[in-house]
Order: sequence, then C-alpha cells, then structure tokens
Amino acid sequence: MSRIGPLLLLALLGGCDIAEDSSNRLPEGARDPGYSATDTEIVQTGSDGEPRYRLQAARIEQDPVSLEPRLEDLRLETRGRESTRFIVAAPRGVLSRDARRIDLAGGVALTSESSEAGEALQLTTDSLQYDLEAARVRTRESVRLTLQGNELTANGLDANLRTRQVQLRADVRGRFSP
Repeated sequence: MSRIGPLLLLALLGGCDIAEDSSNRLPEGARDPGYSATDTEIVQTGSDGEPRYRLQAARIEQDPVSLEPRLEDLRLETRGRESTRFIVAAPRGVLSRDARRIDLAGGVALTSESSEAGEALQLTTDSLQYDLEAARVRTRESVRLTLQGNELTANGLDANLRTRQVQLRADVRGRFSP
C-alpha cells in the first residue's frame, strides 16, 4: 500500500460521523448476567463416563461476579451405592463454580429410592448444602426425616448418602410406629 492509501483512508474516516449502536448495551448500572437459559438440563459425568448427576432447572443464570450458576425450580437426581437413586427438589439453588456443591433453598425435599433395600427416605428442610463429590448433605435448619414410617425432627443434620449414616444435631424428637 502506498503512502497516499493510508492518508486517504484516515481522511475518509476522519470525515465520517460514526454512531455507536446502543441497542446491545445494558442500561446504566445494570449487570450483565453472564449467561442464562430456561428449561435446562445439566448432566455431569464421572471418569467412567457414566452420569454422576442430572440437574434440571426451569431457569439458570450465571452470576457475573462469582461466576456461580443460580438455579430456579430445580430437580437434581444422583445415584448412590447399591442402585440407590436420590432426588432433590428446591425452588432455588446455587451451583459452585467447580460443580462439586449445590446450595439449595426455599423449601428442599430429598427423597431416595432403592431398588434392592426398598427403603424410602424422605427429608424436608428450608435449606440444604449438597456436596456432590462426597455425597453428603448438611443443614443447620430444622429438618424432618421419614424412614420406614418413622419420623424424626431436629435442628441440623449431616448425612452421608453413600454410607446412609445420618447425624442429627440438636433438639431431636421422634415418632416410631409399632
């Protein structure tokens, strides 16, 4: 390109009034949500290629600061030992950036079904932290636990879903059917 070419180009650009397209800009003070989607399904697989969990949500939106996905109206399904399937439902949740933990809120229900033992577990609480890697659930909130027709209530819970060991923290009360 000769010297005249760039000079002519600068002259042409200098004489043009270039207007910015503001149709794709966010209003002043608004935050970019990162990404968002509706009616989503996330399937996390293990090193063996098999699904570790399946997460369905009516809406998912990434927080632009923490980069954590925020979920609405969600359903989480995992498989434990001995073909035990755990299903968790909650109005809201936040998935950690590394997808190893989900913090659930707004009225959480966890149920289990086992094809071998036939024991169904039902757990309800206001909020629950689910460590997907360790298969552990925790809460400091009031919790109601139903197993084989027996009901326990307590404040706080720490449960290992792999070993099916449950530790109730405080104010434990129970009702057992004969």
